[in-house]
Parts: sequence; C-alpha cells; structure tokens
Amino acid sequence: MKTSSRLPVLAALLAASFALLAIPSALAAEAKAKTKKHSGTYSNSNGNSGTVEGTVTKSKGKRTREGSATNQDGETTTRTSERTRDKDTGTGTYSSTTTGPEGKTATVNSTSKKNEDGTVTTDGSRTGLNGKTSTFENTATKTEDGRTSTGTITGPEGKTATTTGSVSHENGVTTKTQTATGPNGKTSERVVSSKKNEDGTFTRTIQVTNPDGTTSTRTETVKADAAP
Repeated sequence: MKTSSRLPVLAALLAASFALLAIPSALAAEAKAKTKKHSGTYSNSNGNSGTVEGTVTKSKGKRTREGSATNQDGETTTRTSERTRDKDTGTGTYSSTTTGPEGKTATVNSTSKKNEDGTVTTDGSRTGLNGKTSTFENTATKTEDGRTSTGTITGPEGKTATTTGSVSHENGVTTKTQTATGPNGKTSERVVSSKKNEDGTFTRTIQVTNPDGTTSTRTETVKADAAP
C-alpha cells in the first residue's frame, strides 16, 4: 500500500514495477468472493507514523484491494487496485489508483501474457501525481522458491532505466526486491519483507535505497480479520 505522495521518482517507479512480478493463475467459474479486513500501524526512519486499514476481496481469477493510510498530521492517502487472471488465454490485467492528501492521483495500468516457455511478459504505464506518464515492460521467470524478473522503465522525457526483481519465500518470510538503474548508471533499490507473527499479526518492512546511497525504512504491523 502506498502511504505517501512524496516518494522520490525512482522509488515510486520501483513501487509500480512490483506489479510486474505477478504470474497469471487460474480463472474458473464465478465463485463466492471472500473478503478480509486489515488494520494496524506504521512507523518509518524519518520519525513519522500513522495508521493503515483496508480490505482485500478474492474470487477466482480476480482480486481487489481498497486501503488507506493516515499519518500523524491527519493526512490520508487512499489506494484501490484490481488484478484479473485468465488461465485459458494466459492473460492478466492490473490497475490501481492512488489518491494523495491533496486530491491528486497516480495510476498504474498493465496487461500480462504467459508465453510458451513459461515466462510472463507484462507491459503497462504509470501516470504520477504530477500528471506525467512513464511506460514499462517486464519479463518474469518462475523459480523454485519464487520468481525473478528483468525489464525497462521509460520516463516522461524518454530516458530509460533497466530493472531487475525477485520474489522469494523462505522460513515463513516473503521477500520482494526490485532495483532500477538509470541512464546515468545510478541505482535505486526497494526491498519488502513480510512475515506472519506468532500472535497472528503480520509485519511488513520496506527499505528504499536512493541513487545517492541514502536509505529510508518503513515498518507496518497489521491484524487481518475476515469481513462479515
């Protein structure tokens, strides 16, 4: 969930490109949707904190998310997203809209296609809070414990960054890593680690390393419950 409208440009692109790591799965006949709610708190290395809440609704071939984050100043950012998958055609779609505290929006839209060799190719675009649009393409390959990906992001000015990514599952921890290297050779990295705790809550840690080497860390702890 995006919780700030002030992310650095490359970091925002990294967040968007995480959507590229998904691999299409089965779409069957219409089934009863299952919804879960979650709520919790977050804090980051800049001394900011706040609350988060949202819902995830799953049915076969479709997943929708709605969420919000409110910081210590009472400013709220919301995000909605939808992902669809079709096993018969080997295709999928993803769309999301993030609305910042001032009402400005950022959107991501992409389509995916499973290839004969088992890889998944994704193409899409992201329009930022500033109204400027970037495009991206990515190919993901399944591995024994997750998947890896490579691709490119072309910014509003036509400059291209290369991306690499990975998702791994080990000892109850899921780790997603995404890097972007710009035309000047400088690299940004975003690492997201998630795990379920013994008390039933979930902890997610997000660390972003900027091109100048500075880092920021954000930690979320949430509790998930089945919605009525």
